[in-house]
Amino acid sequence: MEEHHEAFFIWNYGYFKGLINPFGNTLLHVDSHEDMVIARLISSVDELEDDLGKIYEYGYREFGIASFIIPAIYRGIINNYTFLSRYDAYSEKRINKYVASYRSQGTFFKTGEVNPLLRLQLQSQENQWGNYQFYSYQEIGLASQFSTSQSLILDIDLDFFSCDNSLSSAKTKIEISKEAYLEFKTNRYHPFRIMPAAALSAEEESGRYYLLYREWQEVPDLKKVSEDVIDRRINSLVRFLQENDLKPGLIDICRSRFSGYTPIEQWKYIENKLLKGLAQLYNLKIFHISDFERIYGGHHENIS
Repeated sequence: MEEHHEAFFIWNYGYFKGLINPFGNTLLHVDSHEDMVIARLISSVDELEDDLGKIYEYGYREFGIASFIIPAIYRGIINNYTFLSRYDAYSEKRINKYVASYRSQGTFFKTGEVNPLLRLQLQSQENQWGNYQFYSYQEIGLASQFSTSQSLILDIDLDFFSCDNSLSSAKTKIEISKEAYLEFKTNRYHPFRIMPAAALSAEEESGRYYLLYREWQEVPDLKKVSEDVIDRRINSLVRFLQENDLKPGLIDICRSRFSGYTPIEQWKYIENKLLKGLAQLYNLKIFHISDFERIYGGHHENIS
């Protein structure tokens, strides 16, 4: 995959092809980020038919790169979420949680811990949340012990091994008209200038006008590491998988190069090293997301 929201399609493809279960899979999420953002959807995920072409298009239209997991849990594909986010022996207690849909519409969700009062809340006439799905949540590190009796999805983001949260390498500008440029510059209450963070700006360059997006989450290269550290982290992950005797039915790997979370000059090195490590454990049959373009449609360029 190029970016992580494409995983929603891959997981659906996986159960269509019998690689994982249609319901009740364990997700081992290997990432620098939790990717559990709750975002308002334009069209209901409940209306998604078991049509891979529609699911393919829906993922690009509706999901951001951190808002695809909650809908997958709500749909029942995932019911055990384990976040492998650290490099030590840390192991958080497993928590029983739920995802609920506002007014059972399938467009907006909330999550929370299961508690003794939940049944009463569900039965209350004032309750505006319905269509509950339950799941377990746990955060662990590379030195932890981990097992599952369910079908396993191994979900890896390359930014786990080296990360640039400044997003400084991402190309985030779009050409606009002169009129739109002047409106942005002269109206101090322009809707794009009064957002929670001042991430948008406008500039003129050689007689052309651009809207720029800069999401300065942190200073550049703060979490970027050397190739030696990358190698050690990959070796630790391979050892973790081997020692815990994990046999995933499906492995997806997200490059995160266009979003900028994986340093642009390192993604290829990380990917090659990771694939070599995984090949020591598993018989890999590798596809790129662009391989599905011809079959399931969409409007995105093929990228190799």
